[in-house]
Amino acid sequence: MPLKPLTIAVTGANSGIGLRAAGQLAAEGHRVYALCRDAVRGGAALEQVNSRAAVPARLVVTDLADPASVRSAAAEITGELDRLDVLIHNAAVFDQTMRAPRFTDDGHELFWATNHLGPHLLTAELSPLMAAAPAPRLVTVASKGLVAMPWIRIRFDELDSPRWYSPTKAYYHAKLAQIMLSLRLARHARGAVDVVCLRVPAVRLDADRVAAMPSLLRALYAPKNRAALPPEQLARTYARIATRPDPWNDPVGSWSGDRKASGGVYRDERCRPVPAPAFAYDEEARERLWQVSQEATGHPEWAW
Repeated sequence: MPLKPLTIAVTGANSGIGLRAAGQLAAEGHRVYALCRDAVRGGAALEQVNSRAAVPARLVVTDLADPASVRSAAAEITGELDRLDVLIHNAAVFDQTMRAPRFTDDGHELFWATNHLGPHLLTAELSPLMAAAPAPRLVTVASKGLVAMPWIRIRFDELDSPRWYSPTKAYYHAKLAQIMLSLRLARHARGAVDVVCLRVPAVRLDADRVAAMPSLLRALYAPKNRAALPPEQLARTYARIATRPDPWNDPVGSWSGDRKASGGVYRDERCRPVPAPAFAYDEEARERLWQVSQEATGHPEWAW
């Protein structure tokens, strides 16, 4: 653990890995900002986190699917801090019962808006605050499920189209975008921010989330949930990545065309560098994704 406590923002801190990570980091003495979409659930989570926190955590209501909410949350955090050491993008929507696509007021498909566009905008809005930190770190979260999808691509011409939607397709499409955003930002920033994208395997769901499933889906999911890793284990990985004093990625390494050379950005649950999906190494595609994401989020300014 570093000698000085860090200021760390964690999205999706009201349940699962995010809740456990926020609790562990606060208990270790770090100043934690818990970004949660729901004020009631977030408040209950904060009570749990602060029951053993060395430094009380702070709740910031943030709906990543709503650009106004993202900007408001970033303004609230910026108004209280002079620096942000670590931003952990843990929040994601993956509701298997959402058989038909839903769209935000801006016309974006909900999985795409929440899992990719929201983190893109929040990172941009908080980048000046992170740039003020001596060694800022950005942590994003992808999924090990992408290993089974070696030919997955970004659907640039139909990003919000309902024609190809399913919860699984939409989720992994956005997770691929998260990897590409991480690789692009690490390469572009050249060490100004340490970027890690964590490949998370199946994680055991909290009991309340399982109970909320339809009975058939609950029965089908039960064996997978029993075999999944406990969220506490992944929370320790989050904390290790967030608090390591040395950088995780090498911004001067070769990237394009070499699946083993990603600067150490993409790592598994044991923090080992692993290959990303093949499409993530397409530099032209990464730049195109950056441009369409910038356009969709109102061309936010970045500190890097």
